Amino acid sequence: MTEDVFEDPEALRRLTAYDRDGEWIGAVDDVFVDNLRHRPEWATVRTYVDGVREGDTLVPLVGATHTREGILDLACTVADVRSAPRVEPEQHLDLVQEQELYVHYGLAGPQEASGAPGVGGGRPPLPVAEDGHDLQDVKELADAPPTAPPVPRLRRYVPGEIGREG
Repeated sequence: MTEDVFEDPEALRRLTAYDRDGEWIGAVDDVFVDNLRHRPEWATVRTYVDGVREGDTLVPLVGATHTREGILDLACTVADVRSAPRVEPEQHLDLVQEQELYVHYGLAGPQEASGAPGVGGGRPPLPVAEDGHDLQDVKELADAPPTAPPVPRLRRYVPGEIGREG
């Protein structure tokens, strides 16, 4: 295909989603972009059961392809989509919602390490004295630096907003 829909949220919103086995899921509705690169990573798909609209379900764009006109082939199954956690994000997908979706679809979450030494699982162990006892009054580093609340990594695409802060 000549157009790269994975770079253009508007182009994604014109597609119909099918699962990895070719089963119809529904029309792509909203697109969620990474706040840093403004690249689409998730989309909502309008799902139906027996012809009745069930709602919008978030689906990952990881592994999705666009090789047929108007069609978005997802890497998951229609059963995965129907059993996905329901979230009602207004503008941003919060970190808890995002993590639930990554777990549900069996995906590794985004690997965005802070780079700060001693933070998280790679931190050095608590020092031990020569006699084998822990040093008193020595505090371990926290799992996360004490900063402002985490900023959502994904936000709903709104036409004309890409590139703007917020």
